[in-house]
Amino acid sequence: MHRQPPLTRREQATLQAVGRRLTNAEIADEFGVSARTVESHIAALRRKLLVESRAEMIEAAQRQLGTQVPSATDSFVGRAAELAEADDVLRGARWLTVTGPAGVGKTRLALEVARRRHSVVVELEHADDVLPAVASALGTTAASPGSLLAACAIALSSGHLLLVLDNADLLIPATTAVVRGLLGRVDSLRVMTTCRTPLHSPGEHVLELAALPTDGPAPSAVELFVHRARAASRTTTLDPDLVASICQRLDGIPLAIELAAARTRHVELAELDRRLAESFDALTVDGATRHGTLDNAFDWSWAVLPANLQSALTQLACLPRTFDLDLAAAILDEPPEPAVSELLDRSLLDRMPGPVEPPRYRMLAALREYVVRQHADTGLVAEVAERHARLHRAIATEMATAARTDDRRSTRVRAHLLCPEISAALRWFVRWDQHEAPALAAAVAIGIEQYGPDADMVRSLIDAAAAPDILAGCDAYQLLAIGHALSYSAVETIAVLAEYAARQDDDLGRLAHAQLLAMHHVYRSEPEQALAHCDIAESLATTRGDRWLLAWVRQTRGMALARLTGADPDNVLGVLESALAGYAEAGDAMHVNNTRYMMAAYAAAAGRAESALRWAEDCLRYAREVDHALETGHAVLTRATAGGATRRRDLNEATQIFRRAGDLRCLARSLLLEAEHTSDVLTRLDLLQDAIEITDAAGDPQLALHAATVRIAALAALGRKHDAAVAYGAAHSRFGDPVDPLLPADLPAALVQDRLAITEGRAQARRDEARFSVPSTDDPRR
Repeated sequence: MHRQPPLTRREQATLQAVGRRLTNAEIADEFGVSARTVESHIAALRRKLLVESRAEMIEAAQRQLGTQVPSATDSFVGRAAELAEADDVLRGARWLTVTGPAGVGKTRLALEVARRRHSVVVELEHADDVLPAVASALGTTAASPGSLLAACAIALSSGHLLLVLDNADLLIPATTAVVRGLLGRVDSLRVMTTCRTPLHSPGEHVLELAALPTDGPAPSAVELFVHRARAASRTTTLDPDLVASICQRLDGIPLAIELAAARTRHVELAELDRRLAESFDALTVDGATRHGTLDNAFDWSWAVLPANLQSALTQLACLPRTFDLDLAAAILDEPPEPAVSELLDRSLLDRMPGPVEPPRYRMLAALREYVVRQHADTGLVAEVAERHARLHRAIATEMATAARTDDRRSTRVRAHLLCPEISAALRWFVRWDQHEAPALAAAVAIGIEQYGPDADMVRSLIDAAAAPDILAGCDAYQLLAIGHALSYSAVETIAVLAEYAARQDDDLGRLAHAQLLAMHHVYRSEPEQALAHCDIAESLATTRGDRWLLAWVRQTRGMALARLTGADPDNVLGVLESALAGYAEAGDAMHVNNTRYMMAAYAAAAGRAESALRWAEDCLRYAREVDHALETGHAVLTRATAGGATRRRDLNEATQIFRRAGDLRCLARSLLLEAEHTSDVLTRLDLLQDAIEITDAAGDPQLALHAATVRIAALAALGRKHDAAVAYGAAHSRFGDPVDPLLPADLPAALVQDRLAITEGRAQARRDEARFSVPSTDDPRR
């Protein structure tokens, strides 16, 4: 392999001049030397570069100048669209600035662009001035500082070059002056700068680099984590759900993801996820450079902020998540617009995507933690948290007042955006002001019921319902609202709420007590008990004349009848239709649709596929129109149950929706139906096991029994008789005799004998243990 001898400084200058297509005489005139001297340099260059013609020497000059790009040491992941956009901009424009927050990958993108062109890369992070740094990278000197710009321009005019000025944050005025000076002198030059803020100069095009996506199909944040974790250790087990959770905690910031992935060499994924949920200290790297640790990267951003922006950033960092200008105005000591605009420009804030009005903004979680940590002892965090909580209590109350009759898409989008804020407010009231917490808990519950369960909001409501002092302060309506919302995920809590309702010795308290117990028994698959409580609740609701509450009671009655063995389908559908009509009179279109879904689901189970499909399509149209994810899941699940042509796609969509929403019963139904229509037996067993665990968590014994019996049959069909017998025995221990009628008729008789043998063996073991155990010393018979 040929190794090129080093070029002297004069040979380098001569090569650059050749690249600019100067003749020998012109080079001699520019350098102030004789033509013979230039010819000797040209001869040396031919020998060292192994070239013959002038054209080959010009190509060598361009290669020589454009080889100062650092080599990549790892894969380039997740920025294909941005890379294409940067290339496209530089084809038509001459100056591109890549902006974005600390750690988002501005440098990496710029270097990737540079590798695709003849480029010169200049790192400005530790530079005292821009022009000398450019000259040093070019190997150019000048007789006086005043002629240095001209010398750099001459060097850069040897071809179609890209000049990359990386990390211009601390040298913005000087960078602007140098770029404008060079572009004015060299027509063929392109310049790419990286900075956390635009340089705001004429001719500058800006590419704002966002964090990597953390959700959707094949998110690039997850892809990056997997790449880096595999590089750190080939033996690490990478659970997809845990990887996705970690990437979401890190807001998709590449530097944070790379630091976290490197930790998997020594820390289990679940432990890393748990530690990151508490703090970002797990990403600290001892002795690292600015590009090796988030704190050092944030130090850099903090250092260039003027005092007023440091103050604004600090106050905004005390907010839990997102904010609009009204919230910022309630928090900041000055009008918010100038500070928010400047912080957006500096990539310290980010506007939330989508057509959200009014616009909302957020701060990266890692940056928020960094800023708050600097002011942990000032009391500011507590002060802002209280202001935030009280403001969002008012917002949640106002939204809940209109929620029953407001199903507009814009309202739903706003509700989903505000979920983290309202959840944080509820947690604050649960901890610091339990007198005011019940009203907010009820407002949160109505929001969950009307706009779909947000997982974090449900957790905050469950926490509130676990506080006895808060439940003791709830009136009957508040207990009803909380119970309605928690019927998705915390069935046993509904019975506790009913006990508190019973302490209110009036008709409304008795109504709440009966309705909550009816819901509790419905979801525990105890229809007879549920119907007895429905009778009481319906009588009291009719007397009160509350159309919405009466519709809810009738919907509960329909759900109980649907679970009753031997129920008349026409009777069940008629009761549900009366509930639907009641919700329509009350103006609650969402619950009209929800009741229609129940009618469709029952019709599908009763073999009335035509009605089920018609109602399911009506439900789906409504859900898509108002963008209600949970109702969409209900509709597609029902369509799949009724045998729709898109069953596989519907089941996949429903499963994803119910997992995100935390609707455990519907998730279990999706998994059971998916297992029923899966030809691969092992996949069916996995789906059934998942369904059993979910039905246990949901507290639905009827679904749990169904999942258990289907799984026993699947084990037997696979020839795993012993496993089937063990599962059969476990089901009998839990459910008793109802297991047998639900098992397939062709289940091997030996399975029953195996189960009986196992049961008898356990009984004998218990008798033996009792026989040989040592009696207690305080047994009165001793």
